Amino acid sequence: MLMKILILILISLIIQGCDQPANEIKELNLHKHIEILASDEFEGRGPGSAGGEKTKLYLKEEFKKMGLPSIKGDYYLEVPLSKMTVDLNSSFLSISKNGKARILEAGPETVYWTKRVVEGVSVRASELVFVGYGIVAPEYGWNDYKNLDVKGKTAVMLINDPGFWTEDPKLFNGKSMTYYGRWTYKFEEAARQGAEAVLIIHDTAPAAYPWQVVETSWAGKQIDLKREDMGRSRVKVEGWITSGVAEDIFGQANLDLKGLKQAALKADFQSVEMTGLTLDAALNNKVEFSISHNVAAVKNGYKKPNEYILLMAHWDHLGIKEDQSGDNIYNGAVDNASGTAGLLELANYFSKVESERSLLFLAVTAEESGLLGSQYFAEYPPIDLSNIVAGYNFDGVLPVGKTRDVIVVGYGASELEDILKAELDKVGKYIVPDPQPEKGFFYRSDHISFAKKGVPMLYADGGFDKIEGGKEAGRAFADEYTAKYYHQPSDEYDSNWDLSGFADQLTLTTKMVKYLADSDRWPEWYEGNEFKSIREESRK
Repeated sequence: MLMKILILILISLIIQGCDQPANEIKELNLHKHIEILASDEFEGRGPGSAGGEKTKLYLKEEFKKMGLPSIKGDYYLEVPLSKMTVDLNSSFLSISKNGKARILEAGPETVYWTKRVVEGVSVRASELVFVGYGIVAPEYGWNDYKNLDVKGKTAVMLINDPGFWTEDPKLFNGKSMTYYGRWTYKFEEAARQGAEAVLIIHDTAPAAYPWQVVETSWAGKQIDLKREDMGRSRVKVEGWITSGVAEDIFGQANLDLKGLKQAALKADFQSVEMTGLTLDAALNNKVEFSISHNVAAVKNGYKKPNEYILLMAHWDHLGIKEDQSGDNIYNGAVDNASGTAGLLELANYFSKVESERSLLFLAVTAEESGLLGSQYFAEYPPIDLSNIVAGYNFDGVLPVGKTRDVIVVGYGASELEDILKAELDKVGKYIVPDPQPEKGFFYRSDHISFAKKGVPMLYADGGFDKIEGGKEAGRAFADEYTAKYYHQPSDEYDSNWDLSGFADQLTLTTKMVKYLADSDRWPEWYEGNEFKSIREESRK
């Protein structure tokens, strides 16, 4: 009789176990979140827009349904923003040669704006000067502004850094873009030098995207953090010009642009006055202020609750371009409804898992405007950043399907790569270093805001070595996305997407995170990494 009772109890337990769904990453959930977040109802998820408000509420309600508490008593973490929209009907930018003006057409020839929070900005007869790459890097013995007083002048410069063309690993990290190659740095440095305006010459290869991306990304409303000086420390006018326009105006100044590009690859390059050329501009702005929010939730650790593993993605995209005809909703399905969906699914998974350390799930705002949400969190953190053990960022995950590899953007950075390799070895996959380091992807997503504070971050992406089709098919898939869909209204969700590879990537992430969350390990930056000393100082 006792034996029968024990057997019945065992059968009952087995049945109960079968009734409980396994805790695993579910591809179906990824589809659900992406379809909702990238729908027209969410209007492209622009910060400060109705669609942005819907997005924040969706994230908050999802975290609440999972039973995950907020951090510091509120799921919404304020990010104060200023927004400036140039009225192109009453604004202009022109280049003059000996008093004869050529007004550049906004969109096809130039994109311009101001980060100064004012209703009007004007520049009059500002002399043009070519400053090479516009870089000051003492560690490389490099100063493109040497022997130059650029105050009141317009600095004209090249995109990326010299290493892109020389491929010399001792010069700006060779083909791999450094922060000096980013457009954000170039505007900041020109402002420090006292320039009145800046024009960056677009070139598709070193920029890593075609002109249409510049045109759609920087046209219309410009968002910035609401800074104490209201942007007065920025140059008056920031802008891009096409390579065709650049060739024309250099020709007008009797300058050989091709030859100057070669000269700019050497540290002894000296800036060149573009004799006879001046810039005039008048920008009339609509100025607005708003509060956007990062949205955060936490799974508290039971042993070391003040130590955190960070999982993050940006929730915003480009919103609606109201002055654009046709389809003007930039839905951002890949960029970055995909990463946001992955963050939510990781939160869902870990809501049912206990760990020694805490897990912080962070969806940041205003990435598309210059990583503003993550920058604000890192500058005004609600927790001590030195207590973040490590972080994982998800941004623009392509629905490429199952692959044999995982791409590590910014490869060779930290011991997080060792942890990743250990997990990949178990399933027969392999790491591929960033195949396009010249595009600077490591500096173009939100993890960099934390890396600059010393936090080891991993930005890994699904690979290109497709199980069905191999590397050629995977590369073609990625190239098609960049050419046709990146930062375009066509970046829309398709129910036929194969998200199985993304689900695999998230499953690997759960294993890495669980390992760190239940250990005493503090991953370190590799020796020689630019962020290693920052981390060591913060941990003292």
